[in-house]
Amino acid sequence: MATVRYRVMKMRERDTSRKGRIIKKEVEIVEETGMKIIEKIKADEVNLADAEVIVSGGRGLKKPEDFKLLQELAESLGGVVGSSRPLVDAGWISKDHQVGFSGNTVKPKVYIACGISGSPQHLFGMRDSDIIIAINKDPTAPIFNVSDYGIIGDLYEVVPLLIREIKGELRGKRRDEKNRGYNWEA
Repeated sequence: MATVRYRVMKMRERDTSRKGRIIKKEVEIVEETGMKIIEKIKADEVNLADAEVIVSGGRGLKKPEDFKLLQELAESLGGVVGSSRPLVDAGWISKDHQVGFSGNTVKPKVYIACGISGSPQHLFGMRDSDIIIAINKDPTAPIFNVSDYGIIGDLYEVVPLLIREIKGELRGKRRDEKNRGYNWEA
């Protein structure tokens, strides 16, 4: 028997001529294991594997409550929130949000990495995303090496502007030829 992580490879075309074989095995149930269920805890039930847009947070977040900012951006794009392993390990967010080698392997259309430096373990879980957008204050962060678009800046300044733009709150965009960019007027 072999297993492959979900969405690690491209799914093959369905071949109805292939046949499988069901082998029924008798299972012995062991009553006395010495283990006892104390409590069942329901998880957030986020499905990162099927998400088309994921907004993930990393060590650039200052406190657990800051995931609300990422949640607002994700919801405005019809997406879900992901996380790097350190924040899951710190108890800031549940494991089902974790992206990376020891978490979920994802292939969304858009992956926005906010304050994520880009450890190899994290990159393994999201590197095959269609479009990767990185927001990080450190211009040398490894996440920029795999990103299609990079924003060097503080996520606490950039993310609110993105949310406002997506919600249509920023109007009067005008071209600033001197800086070859855009100035935004509320």
